[in-house]
Amino acid sequence: MVTCYRSGPIERDPAAAFHGKNQVDDVLRELDIKIIGDTFEILKSRGQPQAIYGPKMKKLRDQGKFYDYSKEESLLVQSLKSAREADFVISRPAPEASGGTTSETVMTCMRGVPKLVIIGPHGEGILDNDSTFMIRMLTDYYSLVFNSEKNVIAFIRKHIKAFRKGRDSIRQLIIHIKTANPYINDRSKPLWDDNFEGKTILLQGKPGCGKDTQGRFLQDLCGFKFFGSGYELRRLSSKFPILGKSLDKGNLAPEVIINYLMTASIIKLEKFEPIVFSGAAKKPGEAAALIDLLSLLNRELQVVVIDIDDDLVLQRIITRRSCDACETSFLDEKFTDNPICPQCDGLLYFRPENASEQAINKILSWYKTDVEKVIRYFENLGLAIHIDGNRGKEEIFDDIVGILKKENN
Repeated sequence: MVTCYRSGPIERDPAAAFHGKNQVDDVLRELDIKIIGDTFEILKSRGQPQAIYGPKMKKLRDQGKFYDYSKEESLLVQSLKSAREADFVISRPAPEASGGTTSETVMTCMRGVPKLVIIGPHGEGILDNDSTFMIRMLTDYYSLVFNSEKNVIAFIRKHIKAFRKGRDSIRQLIIHIKTANPYINDRSKPLWDDNFEGKTILLQGKPGCGKDTQGRFLQDLCGFKFFGSGYELRRLSSKFPILGKSLDKGNLAPEVIINYLMTASIIKLEKFEPIVFSGAAKKPGEAAALIDLLSLLNRELQVVVIDIDDDLVLQRIITRRSCDACETSFLDEKFTDNPICPQCDGLLYFRPENASEQAINKILSWYKTDVEKVIRYFENLGLAIHIDGNRGKEEIFDDIVGILKKENN
């Protein structure tokens, strides 16, 4: 029987996953491929879930207790033993993956084993990873990189004959693919322009104007780092349940939280890296803090306001469905009855803050009382440009790219 070792947050523990639904297991069983291990689940079964194990290892390292660190790391090594015996590995490294010694340990255990590496629909695994582990996975001789679990599943189905023959056959398949295209693991940005280097963009506008959609376009096509305030807050609210409940009611996040998230995202950038903020700085204080921070880093801000009509706002809020896996939003009413993401097969959900008339009215209210003040603040500084958002997303994106290129000339 062909065996697969799963590594990374694609297991059934939502606390360690990008999303709670794992699409891989059922397909592997359907194809008669046996799952023989999962690091996160093995650690959890031994009373050491990643949320406990990772911080404990970091604490031992930072305290200089290397003997204790080595003893604790043996638990990781034991959990990876079955990886050496697997015919192939499906891996989705977490953005918070530890580096250094742990990376070396994991890669040693997986050396020579064919690997299918999931980096996330928008390349989050590459963009957000704080360790050398992702680079090691990307450049490993027997690794192929995929955007999503859906892509991995399609690849296995397409080459099922090679997979059924086991490890040597899978290795030869990957060698053949990488020989034909040595750049197969690259994720090039087709619209990258050298003029984008060091740019800081803030997208503003009414709810439903498409800020996140345009931000993701800039990320996927132009190489911008993406900061979506809603996306970051949803990730953070898993650690702060009170914050999550408040956001679900349509309330704004505390100013200190937004300032922290924006600061953390900017200060770790290299000088040449462009970043796009979607919907951040919803309060005047947050806007002033952003300006102060950027001035310290010698970065200039360009604000693009996407204007849409009020009736379109309500229409989009009511029909909008968002994918929990790839953070893509859809406005077509057909997804109401069939809430499955066409890009990654993830589950589409109705955002909690849009689930009641009271919450929607609260969102529209604080847009009038807070966000419009922020936009006027940027207008007074000569930083804001308005564009018509009552059009298709491709037309809006063309306008934004044109503005960014013009501003650099």
